[in-house]
Amino acid sequence: MKNLILVDGNSLMFRSYFATAYTGKLMQTKDGKYTNALYGFINMFTKLLDDTDYIFVSFDAGKQTFRHQQYKEYKATRKPLSNELREQIPLIKEYLDILHIQRMESLDFEGDDLIASCAKKFENEFDELLVITGDKDLLQLVDEKISVGLTKKGVGELDILNSDNFHEKMGYYPYQVIEYKGLVGDTSDNLPGIKGIGEKTALKLLDEYKTIDGIYEHLGSLKGKTLELFNEGKESALYSRFLATIKSDIDLDITLDDLKIKSFDANELINFYNKLEFTSFIKKIKIDTIESVSEKKEEIIIPIESDYTKITSPIYILPEVFGSNYYNGELLGVGIKDNNNYYFIDKANLNNIKDILEDSRVVKCTYDYKMLLVSLLKEGITLDGVIYDALLASYLIDPSYASDDFKITLSHFTDCSGIGYIENIYGANSKMAIPEKDKYINYCLNKIKILEESKKQLFSELIEKDLDFLFDVELNLSRTLGFMEYNGLLIDLNRLGEIGTIFNTEGKKVEEKIYQEAGKVFNINSPKQLSEVLFEDMHLPHGKKNKTGYSTNVEVLENLAKEYQICRDILDYRAITKLVNTYVNGMYELVDDNKFIHPLYKQALTTTGRLSSVEPNIQNMPIRTERGQLIREIFVSRFPNGKIISADYSQIELRILASLSNDPIMIKAFNDGIDIHTKTASQVFDIPIEEVTKEMRRTSKAINFGIIYGMSAWGLASELGISQYEANHFIEKYFNNFKEAKKTLDSFVLNAHNDGYSKTLYGRIRYIPELKDKNKAVVAFGERTAMNSPIQGTAADIIKIAMNKVALELKNNNLKTIMIAQVHDELVFDCPEDEVEFVSKMVKEAMESAVKLNVKLEASVGVGANWFEAH
Repeated sequence: MKNLILVDGNSLMFRSYFATAYTGKLMQTKDGKYTNALYGFINMFTKLLDDTDYIFVSFDAGKQTFRHQQYKEYKATRKPLSNELREQIPLIKEYLDILHIQRMESLDFEGDDLIASCAKKFENEFDELLVITGDKDLLQLVDEKISVGLTKKGVGELDILNSDNFHEKMGYYPYQVIEYKGLVGDTSDNLPGIKGIGEKTALKLLDEYKTIDGIYEHLGSLKGKTLELFNEGKESALYSRFLATIKSDIDLDITLDDLKIKSFDANELINFYNKLEFTSFIKKIKIDTIESVSEKKEEIIIPIESDYTKITSPIYILPEVFGSNYYNGELLGVGIKDNNNYYFIDKANLNNIKDILEDSRVVKCTYDYKMLLVSLLKEGITLDGVIYDALLASYLIDPSYASDDFKITLSHFTDCSGIGYIENIYGANSKMAIPEKDKYINYCLNKIKILEESKKQLFSELIEKDLDFLFDVELNLSRTLGFMEYNGLLIDLNRLGEIGTIFNTEGKKVEEKIYQEAGKVFNINSPKQLSEVLFEDMHLPHGKKNKTGYSTNVEVLENLAKEYQICRDILDYRAITKLVNTYVNGMYELVDDNKFIHPLYKQALTTTGRLSSVEPNIQNMPIRTERGQLIREIFVSRFPNGKIISADYSQIELRILASLSNDPIMIKAFNDGIDIHTKTASQVFDIPIEEVTKEMRRTSKAINFGIIYGMSAWGLASELGISQYEANHFIEKYFNNFKEAKKTLDSFVLNAHNDGYSKTLYGRIRYIPELKDKNKAVVAFGERTAMNSPIQGTAADIIKIAMNKVALELKNNNLKTIMIAQVHDELVFDCPEDEVEFVSKMVKEAMESAVKLNVKLEASVGVGANWFEAH
């Protein structure tokens, strides 16, 4: 069936912009260019391209159309475009031009007139025409062939009006759209209509007399106030109808072929996306529908198939792994380039180059060292000699550059148009498959070529930004983490089952309690049913209504929980359900045949420098509740009678603040072994240390940690359940006592405003684009980020340095003990019984001496039969 889609460009653009603008946080590029409207427009528009071969887009050009000239008040009540949106309009049009999409605008006519004229000109050429808009003016076009899709939630959810359902939905017919507007007016277009005539009266009269003219022909049948209004408002009604009538007879200089979707230059589109940092869209480009993927074609590299003895140092090396999780994925082989030749060694032949791979004298450069290391460990090969990782280098230069996809990362530094994205090679989601061997070999070898070409630039940027020390730290850490991932954590499945039973039993009890309190049985996990029970049946206070009812999110329930027991129980039920789904059932899904899990650590992901983990995310395990802590009981030793050792930095971020600020009071407290929260309480409450109560210490602890995260008086008041006046008093007292800390935190913010980024003690960079935003709330968020990043980032750097030092000590002492996990400021070890005493002492000393600060670092070490007992 041949169809044409006609798009109201302005409507789509506005919807895209305001979908996120209301939050106050707009998407921006690093150089401050706003992109949220463009991003949303592209997201919606690409969906439309899948549904047709013909498309037309119209825009409004300004306020000089014939309607504006005849009625100066036309659309006069509309607010002017914000600068944030205005600067995105040329980009939206540039995007359409790159795709060779027919777009049009006119100084004399509105976009609606252009759509109507295009529809009428080509109506006989198509079986169906669909108008996409959020503007009900275009409903007057509906006929046997033309439908109008009113946008509800993007273009994925349209309210389609056609000749069959129009009257049922609107209460009048398409030809009566202009009659209706003539009667009731239109506030968005500032059309007056007949003052005093509302929807009910208009619908009744149009049902009886069809048009405004018909009503005036039967004016004698009207009575009272209605008759008076019509007598006074005739000119206004006719004029409003005239202005609401869309022109459909404009002579458009376009042909049917102009409307046809054409091929385009993918390289131009990719460059456009790169410029705007839209990497997610790049991967969605359909290679088979475009004219030219790139001017630069993928080079066909013929590898040497054997005679690996000729491989000489240095080499560039990449693994080719099928699957997003490289531990569970399938290693297809390894690509190598030395000074002269390319090689591709299948997995079955890797033992032929084992000596080369394990020889530290053979210098190796790669992308994602950790993936290569773990993939080879699984094949019985212990990689050595890696001196360069392009993924880590790009991550340090700018954290937002790093990606699992080689092309996305290195496109920031060199021309990568000669290779595809991972999804182009292996497919995505359910369509993932291993391609022909020649395809993945050539992909691998072309990546190596780019890896070599880009190395000089990345290295020079690392040196220019003084990141060489951190690069060395991260490179060594890749090795440390790689062995952690490979070794994994042993799970006590029996205890896991027992904990699951405990949680399920507790969950059932809480569930029954909720039913009793509600007076009925319902699906607690259904937002709609829960909303009905709380706010319609029980009449609890509620907020705004959404499509599933009144919101029952965590924030709403926590506010209500202060007064209503059922809300406390629902929060408890949700907490139990999350533990069961994520850490009981989830663990069963991830455990291997030997009862181990192998979390993967994302080393090049966070902007702070902290590590994160996946499959499972052990760093998100809840530890503040007794139930959450119970989960740690399932992690046990692999050694007979072995122990788990946990080593945790004490108050490291506060110690870093003390050191960076050189605040004498804080430094003395730490170095004298005085509890910093107790010391803060004595300062804030003006009392001797020995008189500080537990409650005072709790308050001071919240102040200490709140300060370094930029917490406001409002936030502190909410945290402690006190007035904002009291909270503000505490903060002022804090800064009056710790003056140097205050100066340092302020300097972090000032420097970030000047530079556009923050830096850790060791030079790690975090860009903060929010500081350039025009929205004050967004800027305030950026300032809180700037205040905390040097502290949190330095803590991340220190734990990484400590991990490397501990790993080296374990190796140098020929110990069997294995480092098995890292969670923020905590390191976890699996230790044979006879090494416990030595390792406990060694780990504590190594962590406390990892770096030199103006204050002592302190690590607490615990030992137990499982992780819970050790912590």
